[in-house]
Amino acid sequence: MLRGSEVARNYTVEPCGRLIAAGIEQLAPSEVTAVSPTIGDIHQVENALLDRPSISIHVYGGNIGAVARHVFVPETGEIRPFVSGYSNRVLPNLWDRSDAVRARLAAA
Repeated sequence: MLRGSEVARNYTVEPCGRLIAAGIEQLAPSEVTAVSPTIGDIHQVENALLDRPSISIHVYGGNIGAVARHVFVPETGEIRPFVSGYSNRVLPNLWDRSDAVRARLAAA
């Protein structure tokens, strides 16, 4: 956490696919947390402050424009694939593989 404060809500998945709350962390500046498929990576983050923005730095272990990920819909238990991709339209990102990964996901 760089500035402000962030709340991280962690989840696990039951065998039936339903999400179960697995704890809440509140991060302050200089604090670090980790997620991964091996230690648990289903989470939701939000700004803990109502009156100002917070800034957190996320470090990914791969090319985020080429990593197939999932969105979990808590109300339905649906799991939807997605690829983050990149949002910079002015400067093309030579490492962006999100379109190719999305096409692979759609074909599966």
